Amino acid sequence: MENKKKIHMICNAHIDPIWQWDLPEGVSATISTFYTAAKLADEFDYIFCHNEVTVYKYVEEYAPELFERIKALVKAGKWHIMGGWYLQPDCNMISGESFVRQIREGERYFKEKFGVKPATAINFDPFGHTVGLVQIIKKCGQDSYMFMRPFPREMKLPSEQFIWRGLDGSEIKATRVDGYGSSLGKSVKTIRDRTKWQPFDSCAALWGVGNHGGGPSRKDLGDIKEQLLTADDAKFIHSTPENFFSEISPSEVVDTSLRISMPGCYTSMYRVKKLHAQLENEISLAEKASSCAYMAGALDAYPEKEIKTAVEDLLNAEFHDVLPGTSVQCGEDAGIRYLNHGILEAERVKVKAYFALSKAQAPAKEGEYPVVIFNPHPYEITDNVECEFSLADQNWSETVLSKLRVLDENGNAVPYQVIKEESNLTLDWRKRIIFEAKLKPLSLSRYSVYVDFEEAKNVHRVEDFVFDDGRKHVEIDKKTGLLKSYKINGVEYVGEGFGLCSFDDNADPWAMSQAQLLRVGTNEKRFAPSLEPSGVFKGMKTVQVIENGDIYLGIEAFFECDASRARILYKIYKNTDDIDIDVTLFMGDTNKIIKLCVPINQSGELIGQTAFGTDKLFENGRENVAHRFVAVDSGETCVALLNTGVYGSHYENGKLYMLLCRGATYCAHPIGERELIPTGRFTKKIDQGESSYSFRLTVTDRAHIERRTQEFVQKPYALNIFPVPSTLKPSDLDVSLGGDVISMPTVKKAYDRDAVIFRLQNNTPNGVDSYINVNGKVLKLSFGKYEVKTVLCENGELTESYELII
Repeated sequence: MENKKKIHMICNAHIDPIWQWDLPEGVSATISTFYTAAKLADEFDYIFCHNEVTVYKYVEEYAPELFERIKALVKAGKWHIMGGWYLQPDCNMISGESFVRQIREGERYFKEKFGVKPATAINFDPFGHTVGLVQIIKKCGQDSYMFMRPFPREMKLPSEQFIWRGLDGSEIKATRVDGYGSSLGKSVKTIRDRTKWQPFDSCAALWGVGNHGGGPSRKDLGDIKEQLLTADDAKFIHSTPENFFSEISPSEVVDTSLRISMPGCYTSMYRVKKLHAQLENEISLAEKASSCAYMAGALDAYPEKEIKTAVEDLLNAEFHDVLPGTSVQCGEDAGIRYLNHGILEAERVKVKAYFALSKAQAPAKEGEYPVVIFNPHPYEITDNVECEFSLADQNWSETVLSKLRVLDENGNAVPYQVIKEESNLTLDWRKRIIFEAKLKPLSLSRYSVYVDFEEAKNVHRVEDFVFDDGRKHVEIDKKTGLLKSYKINGVEYVGEGFGLCSFDDNADPWAMSQAQLLRVGTNEKRFAPSLEPSGVFKGMKTVQVIENGDIYLGIEAFFECDASRARILYKIYKNTDDIDIDVTLFMGDTNKIIKLCVPINQSGELIGQTAFGTDKLFENGRENVAHRFVAVDSGETCVALLNTGVYGSHYENGKLYMLLCRGATYCAHPIGERELIPTGRFTKKIDQGESSYSFRLTVTDRAHIERRTQEFVQKPYALNIFPVPSTLKPSDLDVSLGGDVISMPTVKKAYDRDAVIFRLQNNTPNGVDSYINVNGKVLKLSFGKYEVKTVLCENGELTESYELII
């Protein structure tokens, strides 16, 4: 007897809490969908599958009786908790730790409320998936993955059922589904169409009205019962993702990221993306400072509730139509509210921990302005630290002005520079300094500022557009304001063509067209130097030196293109090999995309940071997505461009283009050949007005690029404080790592035990031996390529956990 093909019919209802609608409407759709699904469970023998903590929370809060009914259906096997994550996040741009939070926070909720833990991860709707996910999913206890994008026209796979192999060699089963929903009353046709072409013994077919609720209907369930459950040509069963994966044994292997799909999402709604990167960093800083204070005895209790609030804000903002920038404006507004609230909460936690740690500091000496600095890295660093403070009294004199001295803990003078403060009062009162500081790992270091007064001198700022100290040579063209040369030890690392560019684009924030799969933007047009800067830049020179001291040479230049204006500020450091490049853009154009072009005068492999790893990027002009670094690796040196919140880029002919801003239209979704947006009326545009970007151009190598990036993104936290005597003296905390390769992206208290978690990462393609030392206890560690490890410090002992726990 011939074996029939087995069709796993997975009933679901894809519900975007926010997309073309606001959150309250998403809540309404969730409740009505869940009510209908539960009611039909009394009439039909089927299984309703749904994921995402965030929507279950709506039901729990607003329809508690329905929530209890769902609990009973789960227990009876008629309602399946699918996926098990907090929500379906963007799967390109969030960090490795954010993925761990999405999975583990979801797991905690579903275990507590329903007593279940799904084995299959589900992300149908996101626009691509990083290969860094494989190790994370595996070490979070899931074994399979179901997704929809990229579509076959966007990425050809060796098989629609395959083994997905991660950067570290981890493997999980994966399948690409041909859609996740069906039109009302069309489920039978949809299920047959999605499976008849598949050459497998077992196939998955998702059905149910999606995108704004719906799910199963009485007609669809009746049609399935009459036409499919009794069919002779195949065996159709109501099923779950876990049941489907238990029956397949794929042999084809895919070892890359699943991209690209809709690459406009890497850039659209930059304000949300920038705040997202900021909140990820702020939570990490808050957790590190709080963990150090907790371990040192400076905090009575770890601020778990406050951090959880900030984390949930982060997870909600990572939703796959918010972070990618594909919602209507109220979706953007919701994302910004979540992120700003999370930043506020995390900052409060960080500051409280900082002041708790500072109880060990001695009171200020006579005339001392103490600057106390928290180093969030598990190794000693020497960095340029900025701090702003007020003099003890306002100095109204125009003939006698303050002069500063900056000393280390041993009383030695250190290089420093007074730079422009944030305010604009023409008084000798507020001071902003940048100074070279050597900082102890994961603890506080103290520097002292003393103030003297002297007769005012006429200071003539030299208009110097070249820096050369014999090792490092940097030149800014004094006519155009563009970076002309960047040499280290005589080797030129920047080619010709640096500058801002504008490309023709369209209103679609996804960038769905086939042409945009190859590149977003055509017809490159260069920003020109502003010969007579106008508007907000009125009165400026085209190029001008604004800072010049012992730490850096600061040069700003102004540019224009069509209705957009821009300022580039170069900070050419005199004590490091780095150049910081800060861009302020005033976007005034629609259907344009603005990019920063950095020609790299080095051949090699193009790489970019991804979730707990490094990804190989396209070098043929196609859009790339990466996190905080993109670099050209020659095998010996990496010419790297670091950033604090830019995700999109493309690379061709030796030029790296960082995608800054798209003048797209909110939720302008292509529908066939129809007109993209209405004509004859104004439609709201995304990302108009001012936005700012921070980059660092540096030369390093593959072994050290992760640490260099973390040092740029997660800067030491410095404040001028006057410590108050305290009877509570925090104990000294001694934390260190072996070698100079392994990084520590996360330090936090475990949720379910009195233990501190240290997340350690080897972001290189080679194995690395290291160790972690915590207060004299040492644990030796051997890392495989791109491996992430978790170490627990509990009762004074160190142990390695083979899962990514929180």
